[in-house]
Amino acid sequence: MRLQFLPLLALACLVHAEQPAFQPMLDARLSQWEKWLGPVHRAYEVPGYVRGAKAKDDPVLGLNNDPLKVFTTRQLDGETVLHISGQVFGALTTLAKYDNFHLRTEQRWGEQRWEPRTKTVRDNGILIFCIGEHGAQGKFWKRSQELQVQEGDIGDWWPLVGAIVDCPLRTDDPLKKRTYDPKSKVAMADARIWHGTDYHEKPFGEWNVIECFALNGDAVFRLNGKTVNVILNSRYREKGSTVDVPLKSGQIQIQSEAAECEYRRLEIRPLTAWPADVAKDLPSQ
Repeated sequence: MRLQFLPLLALACLVHAEQPAFQPMLDARLSQWEKWLGPVHRAYEVPGYVRGAKAKDDPVLGLNNDPLKVFTTRQLDGETVLHISGQVFGALTTLAKYDNFHLRTEQRWGEQRWEPRTKTVRDNGILIFCIGEHGAQGKFWKRSQELQVQEGDIGDWWPLVGAIVDCPLRTDDPLKKRTYDPKSKVAMADARIWHGTDYHEKPFGEWNVIECFALNGDAVFRLNGKTVNVILNSRYREKGSTVDVPLKSGQIQIQSEAAECEYRRLEIRPLTAWPADVAKDLPSQ
């Protein structure tokens, strides 16, 4: 079933009295999703795949063409688990579009890493408000806002294809130029925002609970029950433009980015107002 949430008129800081039930997003056939895969790294061969003259000219595998089985499911203790091999960069994309929602899932890493990231931290991501063409970002992902899922960095924010946000952030760390800080002033950002310093990522192999609360173009990223980032006034600019365009609804994508990764208990429900424990983490200014 194609689930689609209509725009809602709830005030941003109103608190829920009751919350609707979550709806599961995973089944064995991935019936609520489509697959998009970019070019295959030149370290790996795919029968019938014809490369370009140079790596930059290599064609994408494209829509629902997954010969290497990058995105599959398996059963674990009676539950459907999404397995992402990571061998080809790309995304699993919802068929439905969402605006105001609470997304919740559990994630953990596998051992396998692939070129070109065999010696770096394992990487993945959940993209929200995805619009436009597949592969707009590097032949791999749509225009969107990214909740980074990376070893040691779950909850960072990344912009894709001209995305912009506001965020309470500090810039006094020379290694982390923009860091979410609920006590800092809200400022515009068009490049990565690191998660806050109060961090709660589980050790390798254990399941992390990742949540995204999105309401009227604002979003709160949570890791294992704690807020690690807040983005406000989601929008984008076309290349070369100074005009902001709202980016408040769209599909959801889960990345494949050279690392083995699993998700389970992936579920979503509509959000009409901020839950009380989330509302307290929103900036007052």
